[in-house]
Amino acid sequence: MAPGSPQPVTLHETSPLVLVDVVVTDKHGIPIHGFTVNDFHVFEGGREQQIDTFEEHRGVAASPAVITTALPPDTYTNQHLSSPGSPLYVILLDSLNTAMSDQAFAHFQLLKLAQSLPAGSRVAVFRLGAKLTMLQGFNEDTAKLIEMLKSSKADPQLGPFYEDADMSQALSAPDLAAGMGGSRAAGPVPMAAQNANADLLRNELVVSMTLRALEKLALYLGSLPGRKNLVWLAGSFPLDILPNLNPNLANTNGMSAQFAGTDTQGYMTAIRDLAFLLQSSNIVVYPIDVRGVVDNGLYTGARTGGGNAANEVQTVTQGLGSFALTNGQIQGAMETLASITGGRAYFNTNDISGSIVEAFNDGSNYYSLSYKPTNEHWDGKFRKIEVRVDERDLRLYYRQGYYAEIAGKPKNPFHAPDPATGAAMLRGTPEVSEIGFQLHLKPEGAVRTIAPMAPALHKRGASEEPQLTGLAQHYELDFTIQPSDIQFSTVDGGKYQSDIAVSAIAYDPQGKMLNTIAGVFNSPLFPVTYTAIMHDALHLYLHPGMELPVGRVYLRVGVRDLRSGKIGAFEVPLVVGAASQPKP
Repeated sequence: MAPGSPQPVTLHETSPLVLVDVVVTDKHGIPIHGFTVNDFHVFEGGREQQIDTFEEHRGVAASPAVITTALPPDTYTNQHLSSPGSPLYVILLDSLNTAMSDQAFAHFQLLKLAQSLPAGSRVAVFRLGAKLTMLQGFNEDTAKLIEMLKSSKADPQLGPFYEDADMSQALSAPDLAAGMGGSRAAGPVPMAAQNANADLLRNELVVSMTLRALEKLALYLGSLPGRKNLVWLAGSFPLDILPNLNPNLANTNGMSAQFAGTDTQGYMTAIRDLAFLLQSSNIVVYPIDVRGVVDNGLYTGARTGGGNAANEVQTVTQGLGSFALTNGQIQGAMETLASITGGRAYFNTNDISGSIVEAFNDGSNYYSLSYKPTNEHWDGKFRKIEVRVDERDLRLYYRQGYYAEIAGKPKNPFHAPDPATGAAMLRGTPEVSEIGFQLHLKPEGAVRTIAPMAPALHKRGASEEPQLTGLAQHYELDFTIQPSDIQFSTVDGGKYQSDIAVSAIAYDPQGKMLNTIAGVFNSPLFPVTYTAIMHDALHLYLHPGMELPVGRVYLRVGVRDLRSGKIGAFEVPLVVGAASQPKP
């Protein structure tokens, strides 16, 4: 950073500063470093703004520190992290809007990518199908990512409303072989034409399901600090986040014509709320068309033999026009989604893994700028942003605008990300190493059956605690905490005291909470005990232990210093009731 440059700051929810991440590349897509704040010019509504903060982010191949001491059996730790501030990458596998064959191609390309990722890359994988599911939480172990991708849960899935491309073409495409000596004879009206209303309803359901899944994912990612890079792998993108950026590719209502339905106003409200949620959560979207180089499907071996040349030309012309319109709408939605969040759209390429690498590269090589808008009227309207640099022949990628709302007080209410530190205990979130600790898990006794408890009365509006029933195994949880990460203070009598909260939450694979336990340690320590702890470690037993259901469980454990606010947290995948547990 150049001397005298504005210093990085932490932006709070109520801050009027507008944050803009800018990726600067040459014409070949290679990130350019070394710019200073004086090289950038930011405009809003045509007026140049004063840059208040500036920071350059340089991507460095992550390489987690190696633990030199082998851990005892059934012991897990978060002390292997060396770069807790490294970027977060999210892969969204879209089965809802993608043909099976294209999913298989994307899966092959993703596996190819995983085998070449540098160690320490923090990647999470989600699937968009009938609902949003987490295939893998944030993990920097590429071997685990490869293992997950090779498992059956990552296999392609047919979406609940998706018509496979080959089937759809057979049902609704014009009969190009009729009258031309081909094998197909003229038949009845295509089935799709007889079910226009059903198709419209299906499209509305697909849009609604996609919106809800993206909102859920944005709320989840918004609880995590910093920039989140979302790579969306799909064969179709039925959304226009900001339709007026591509007026030629949308109808007058701003909705792609292919997905226009009856509830246009409701659709636009949901789109606008999602756009603001992505903006306020610092989520950058990289949509990638996994269809690769798209064939229009008109020039096939079936189109041979005698026929009316004029009719043939007309049919081909109509087919090409329909292909161009549909493809243009998909690509327009992709470019809009990327431009409003600061990402890039990738289409007409078979190098899916290369596109993901480029997106990952963007996500770790960029400049963060912020400014206080000269227009201080926060009216909820969309404001366009333009960023320029003094040098020529460079490409800049940044979000091209924002909604003028303060994140903590949206004009149009919707579920906002929770800024509380409780995000560290969410299923699948990145490990936190502000406090280093180890957890020893010890099964106690045999598997037993827990009978359902009698229903209890709850106050209206109060949330019910999870109730565990069925086959379960009791576990003892022993925490070994690094004392140098804990804040101690002296109390009366020359004793030492800390305020430490420890907790554990058990989740099922779908993220449902199964069981919880928590405790606080704040007992005063005699000097001799304090000295022994500082030379060794702070050992805490979470009494009375925890019941975990038989089957696959994801146990999230955390330690928090209530005085300093520091946190340590990580996740342990378990197969409860199995003869052996997976290694950490």
